[in-house]
Amino acid sequence: MLDGDGGTIQYAEVRDLNESETVRVVANKYVVAAGAVLTPQLLHASGIRPEALGRYMTEHPMAFCQVVLLKDLVEGIRTDRRFSAQVDGHTRLFPDDELPIPVDDPEPNVWIPVSENRPWHAQITRDAFHYGDVPPHVDGRLIVDLRWFGIVDPRPDNRITFSDTRTDVMGMPQPTFDFTLSSDDSARQHTMMAEMMRAATALGGFLPGSEPRFTAPGLPLHIAGTVRMGTDPATSVVDANSKVWGLDNLYLGGNGVIPTGTACNPTLTSVAMALKAAHHLAVSPYPQHARGPALSEPVAAQVG
Repeated sequence: MLDGDGGTIQYAEVRDLNESETVRVVANKYVVAAGAVLTPQLLHASGIRPEALGRYMTEHPMAFCQVVLLKDLVEGIRTDRRFSAQVDGHTRLFPDDELPIPVDDPEPNVWIPVSENRPWHAQITRDAFHYGDVPPHVDGRLIVDLRWFGIVDPRPDNRITFSDTRTDVMGMPQPTFDFTLSSDDSARQHTMMAEMMRAATALGGFLPGSEPRFTAPGLPLHIAGTVRMGTDPATSVVDANSKVWGLDNLYLGGNGVIPTGTACNPTLTSVAMALKAAHHLAVSPYPQHARGPALSEPVAAQVG
């Protein structure tokens, strides 16, 4: 928990699971980077509850299917001079293999980034995610996975709320998720799905059981926006330097800070925001009224 007084965090209480004891951490500045769900949960539990906390939640809806490559595409590898050395070497080692694809050939990895007129990110890969497992009787060299990631607009009604009466297994306020697609969001996702299906049918036929579908909400695991950055305290939790509005020594990090919809892995964006915050932390003055013993060197306490 974080304890604040007069616009300043005075200390953090953390649970040492190894020693089964609570430790009080006193520092000049505090950084919470516990993920897009646990970070707002911690703030709520600590009584830090700005209007935008948990709101404007985004993720990227995903369309998914698996394709068995067309026979003509596979056989075309034999006559493609770009692959002649690999195919000849494989044939010498495995003369009875009916496929011209080396068994140790790297898995495909094709990606198409978001563009102005195409607001989704596309990947053609062969991954081992549990929802993309290949049955044991199917040669994985013939299978490719298609994943198209869409964008949703940040809306305040898409949010996480935290209970003041019920707790989770860690004794923290129980989260509840409210998330729906707007009509514009839905239209984009169906256009995205149509494009993925065109790409899939150009490559082959659908693997039974992995026909085109939208995956369950949250499956991409890239929730964002719940402690979003902004210029207005009414619609954001942190300012442009990742500092919580109204508190002079509390900073937040992670995907929850991202204020806009995304259609790709958000790690680099979160790292860029964290670097900006770190530069600000390094040059900004330290609060002089923190409670507790004086520290020989200014430090920042990181929670998460």
